[in-house]
Amino acid sequence: MAQEKKPVVIYGGSFDPPHRGHAALAAAALRQLRPAALYLVPGFRTPFKDYRPVPFADRAAMLKAALSGAGLGGRSEVKISSFEAGLRRVVYTWETVAHFSALHPRAPLYFLMGSDCLAGFPGWRRPSYLLKNARLLVGLRPGFSIGRGGVPFTALAGRFPEADSTALRGELFLGRRPSRLQPGVLEVIRARELYLARERKLLKAALTPRRYAHTLSATGLALRLAAAAGVPQQKAAAAALLHDCARDLPAAEQLRLCPPRTAAALREAPVLAHAWAGAALAKKKYGVTDPEVLEAISLHATGAPGMGPLARLVYLADLANEGRSFPEARLVRELAFLDFPAAFKAANYVKLVYAFAGGGWVHPLSVGLWNSLQEKKRS
Repeated sequence: MAQEKKPVVIYGGSFDPPHRGHAALAAAALRQLRPAALYLVPGFRTPFKDYRPVPFADRAAMLKAALSGAGLGGRSEVKISSFEAGLRRVVYTWETVAHFSALHPRAPLYFLMGSDCLAGFPGWRRPSYLLKNARLLVGLRPGFSIGRGGVPFTALAGRFPEADSTALRGELFLGRRPSRLQPGVLEVIRARELYLARERKLLKAALTPRRYAHTLSATGLALRLAAAAGVPQQKAAAAALLHDCARDLPAAEQLRLCPPRTAAALREAPVLAHAWAGAALAKKKYGVTDPEVLEAISLHATGAPGMGPLARLVYLADLANEGRSFPEARLVRELAFLDFPAAFKAANYVKLVYAFAGGGWVHPLSVGLWNSLQEKKRS
């Protein structure tokens, strides 16, 4: 009975991926409170983020590796809970606290978080319920103070590493190995081909080294601009990675994959085939079903009036990434970080100028895009 009166710590989050900051907070909570249990609770999906995490089983495997790498593996009080993931819906923190309150009815509950989450706490669902039934346990992270805000909490001793999961996922989408992840976590990612690793492996085998380098460069820029373009990070990575997936196929194979409606355009400009063929190949070989991703691949060469935000992002990233040597690419890229809509229009202008200057045929979709942008400006 005395054991039940010891504290219980709940540590919720996406853990996508679990990094050294997560492990450091958990270790500090164990040292400071000596709880009966510390539950790490990966969510099925969070209401505050616009991405779908990798499957729970993969995140649980990464968490287990992260805990082991931090010296916390095998400790009986450290548990990975499937409560939220098992409900297969957005689960609010108050529901999680209610669950563990019922599971440990006589134990003081603590909800563990970094100071980067504290400022947004008043906007959570039922914050008064949370504060009545659990104490916030907050660790200080760089750039986020815990001295203000009026929300009562218990401070966790120490300072804790930066925790930018979005940036970490961006590195993983590009095939990098961030030092903020434990080696065991990186091994799980490699073995399970998470964060588009399967797509990168297939692309690397299908493209020339030069084309693959261009693909990674365009993807890197798309990831950096995703927020400015209003595009979810995963979609930006997937569409940019696959935009040239058919580029190095034999010409006859590209034409075979193109839809019949493109035949007239391909007689004038066969180089456009790789975009339409790429959309077909992305669906057939890479299993893409998202219509926005397929649109972005099919329109990255021509553009079109009314193209969506993801298509606009990939169109710009294809032209303006660091791998492009012409001076306009750098200018468009620099403008994109200041004014994305203006940079998108500039990208369309650059493509049209190059096409007209070379005496080549210009697809009506490209001209239509320019006209639509002019009309929008006048309105």
